[in-house]
Amino acid sequence: MPLGAGGRLLVLAAGASSVLLALLVVACLVGPGCCLYEYLHRKESRERRRQRLLQNCDLPIPGNVKLTAAKIIDNDLNDAPGSDTSDSVSSLPHIVRNSKDTGRADVSTVSSDVSLLGRMQHRDSTYSSMSESTERSSSFRSVSTITSKESNGSATDLNSPQIKLILQYLSAEDGGTGKLTICIKEVQRLPPRDYIGGLEPYVVMVIVRSGWPLHRRAGPPLHTFRTRTLRHSFNPHFDQTFTVEAKKSEVKEWCLRATAYDQDRFGNPTELCSLDLALREVKGLTSSQEEKLLTLSLAPSSKELGQILFGLSFLPTAQRLSFCILKAANLKYLEVTESLGSFYPFVRVIQLNMSTGRSLRRKKTTFRHASENPEFNETLTFDVAPSQLESATFLVLVCTRCPDRRAGGEEKSRAGHGPKDRCLGKLALGRAVATRKSRDHWLAMLASPRTVISLWHTLK
Repeated sequence: MPLGAGGRLLVLAAGASSVLLALLVVACLVGPGCCLYEYLHRKESRERRRQRLLQNCDLPIPGNVKLTAAKIIDNDLNDAPGSDTSDSVSSLPHIVRNSKDTGRADVSTVSSDVSLLGRMQHRDSTYSSMSESTERSSSFRSVSTITSKESNGSATDLNSPQIKLILQYLSAEDGGTGKLTICIKEVQRLPPRDYIGGLEPYVVMVIVRSGWPLHRRAGPPLHTFRTRTLRHSFNPHFDQTFTVEAKKSEVKEWCLRATAYDQDRFGNPTELCSLDLALREVKGLTSSQEEKLLTLSLAPSSKELGQILFGLSFLPTAQRLSFCILKAANLKYLEVTESLGSFYPFVRVIQLNMSTGRSLRRKKTTFRHASENPEFNETLTFDVAPSQLESATFLVLVCTRCPDRRAGGEEKSRAGHGPKDRCLGKLALGRAVATRKSRDHWLAMLASPRTVISLWHTLK
């Protein structure tokens, strides 16, 4: 039966539709990207994504944590088959961070000691930092703040410094003034010094009258006690007793502040750790006359005494190490003097011997007057061989001159009869120092000879 023009068009349309449908079915069965393909191969696709996610999560974690990660991946794939793999991967570091079985630091935050080198801005001239602009200085400050951020979290009870105290209150028979006895037995596991040499620790106990809660501002110190200084000890045993007369009502309002210091012969005493103890929290202190033995954890010190900006550069041919002392900021002058008018800041740099810890060379800048943000713009140079840079250690100290020395007492001070300079704060530089910012600054200088590397540092 012959077909008309309309019949032919209908047959051609039916044939073309059949061909397109066949191509669509073949495409869905052969390659991904189609709903039908995803539905038919959903089990294989889920298993491939699971294996790929586990391979990308190459973390040093125990088997139980890996099993937890695999379960989370399976749940994510079951809930959202088309989800992006990066979302699941980004959640795995949090598993490691929150796991209590690992016994390790957060692996997502570990970086090498030379992480600062790739981000450090360099100069073209050895003394170019002497004329750097304020914007350039602020950029260096932001770099040093980001790259030197250290962990300040509270340590566990097993690793944190601890102090042992014995408290006893002997009340009077007539209900009057009694006696509070404080015995400082010992301190354990003090943190090491930032640079070479052993500790010379001592403890200062201050009694203040404080309201409740303790975060309120306390009043002036009522009593202050200081133990003797013990040399070369990280676990000093003091066993010293102090006695204070007080009424029961007064003792309940008191707060004990114990601070451990390191006596540094080159600079100021360094605050290591401290604690605040409200006596009202000690059960039965005033109601019974029994001795109370307390073992308390000390918190690491966060005290800052100001900032200083200086540059480091080394010239291999001349074997000269230069300290470009630029300026200081926010100096806590009340720590060493009574008023700003009697504050005469200057910077002293000391080169130490690694084996003996003794001073080899000392150099200092000229002093300024009555400024908590002094500008120096001076360069101090030291003759250092390239072979000595690996073991060299330097101390940078911000000090103040005494008024009597300015009046002509320089000779008396050198002879030991006059007043001495007072150190406000210090920091150590070298490859082996404990502070990461100082160590990174030193490594950046070694990696870029003939270039001044300038950074802000915090005084302690």
